[in-house]
Amino acid sequence: MNYLGRQVVAYCNAMQIHIPWHWTCRTWAGRCPLIFNTVFGAINDRTRIVRPDTGLVIEGFPRSANSFSVFAFINSGAGDMTLAHHVHSPSQIILAARYGIPAILLVRAPEDAVAAGLAKIATHTASDLLRAYALYYESLIPLRDRYVIAPFETVTSDAGRIVSAVNKRFETSFSPISPERHAQLSKAFLAQEKLEGLANSRAEAPAPLPPRLRDGPLADRARSAHKRMLAAAAADDTLLPSR
Repeated sequence: MNYLGRQVVAYCNAMQIHIPWHWTCRTWAGRCPLIFNTVFGAINDRTRIVRPDTGLVIEGFPRSANSFSVFAFINSGAGDMTLAHHVHSPSQIILAARYGIPAILLVRAPEDAVAAGLAKIATHTASDLLRAYALYYESLIPLRDRYVIAPFETVTSDAGRIVSAVNKRFETSFSPISPERHAQLSKAFLAQEKLEGLANSRAEAPAPLPPRLRDGPLADRARSAHKRMLAAAAADDTLLPSR
């Protein structure tokens, strides 16, 4: 997000202004890259948007280990290539498929992603995020063979499994991440977050969703999209082994 975008968010947070359909409209527009990049590109960091010369795309719904995933791949050989990340729009994966760029789609359980999003930014609303979550992943199912699915639990405990899946599908050569290396990266990432004042915030302990939303049709639709993504992740071998 650029300076203008940050100022808008900061103002809405300060004034406790909630925008009920913001993420739904944003995600809907993201199904058409041209529309999204024209309208929303004005308040986003355009260097993060997919271009034909992008080397790797790492995208997912907000609060799905986006930052750690980028950190891990930068430390596995992606530091010298152009990365597209943190736009949180299906347009990124759609463009990656169009240009034949290796892509990673991050997936977290909707209740957790939405709750963490509500804790992070006051302008979010639960119903809007649940609706956007379902729309985000549903819109990418037709492109299933063009990206690697990276479940939140795998990214945060065994990033090497994701690296291996990317190398296998796209014939890339990112450096393997052993369990020991993953632990080192996790510590380094946390240290960086603390240095930048991003760790130990309210987002670290999100409140659960209200029962009326947790048990409602929006949550059911989001859970269905999540379930379909996890089922497809089995083909990528990115699910953690059952214990």
